[in-house]
Amino acid sequence: MAGGAGPDPQLLARARGALLGLVAGNQLGVPTERLGTAQAIRAAFPGGVRDLAPAPRGSAFDDDAAMTLLLAESLVERGDFDARDVAERWARWMRVDGRGIGLTTQRALKQIERGADPFEAGRLARDADPRTAASNGAVMRCLPVALRYHDSLDKLIRVSAQQAAITHADERCTWGAVAVNLAARELLHGNPHFVEEVVHRLADGAPRPLMEALRRVPWEEERDLPIARAGEYGYVVHCVEIAFWCAVHRPSLEEALIFLAEAGGDTDTNAAVAGALLGAREGVAGLPPRWLDQMENARGIGELAERLVLA
Repeated sequence: MAGGAGPDPQLLARARGALLGLVAGNQLGVPTERLGTAQAIRAAFPGGVRDLAPAPRGSAFDDDAAMTLLLAESLVERGDFDARDVAERWARWMRVDGRGIGLTTQRALKQIERGADPFEAGRLARDADPRTAASNGAVMRCLPVALRYHDSLDKLIRVSAQQAAITHADERCTWGAVAVNLAARELLHGNPHFVEEVVHRLADGAPRPLMEALRRVPWEEERDLPIARAGEYGYVVHCVEIAFWCAVHRPSLEEALIFLAEAGGDTDTNAAVAGALLGAREGVAGLPPRWLDQMENARGIGELAERLVLA
């Protein structure tokens, strides 16, 4: 860690909260992901969604959390971003588990298995079906980059886009990952005005749909959020907008993630990305203790977050 003054306990607590918040949001939303609408979720869960569902045997984490943790482990073990190493870790996970993997991610990782350059694989996956190219599979996993490079803004921006481009080369995805990680960085350092900072940083390069969404966040009403619009589940710009909105407007991590798990749409990824930002805002104390008890290896995940920050 740069500086030499020793680790900041508050920064470490926020880092743990961010990574654990992502995993908790993902795990909370998995059971409702396929149900589509809030009405269908209420019918299936009349008592509401309050606890993390147990993972199936042999598959501790859904794709959001699994790919996030693999990226985090690569950054720690390699000491820096290594696109080939990250891509190969993801491809191995796809072969042995792959639970929840999205079609765009799967296409890219199969190209990796055939020997393609990581960034060429992302372009091939994008071009194979432009209709699904702007899905949220790159923003769901980008958080470890914010933790690793929280004190190096230029590198945070560059690596956020690079990790996204391995599977999601569409500019809405690469810039969406940059937006999420810039927000996480600001929240890790206690800046409540993170939206303004992100808009400022992205104004000269990010695609118009993303910028319009980010500028809406401070004044947007909950009823106008693009959560469960038919035919648009998993759209990356909507995912980023929802996460930013929750980090601005929702008073607690627990309340926000339950809201998203019950709201319909792409519940697990919406809650994962929001959980990352809310965890960065609140720290590990913002997570209900019961969720940490229900989570696979919560202690190890928290320690991995600290190792990223201190690397």
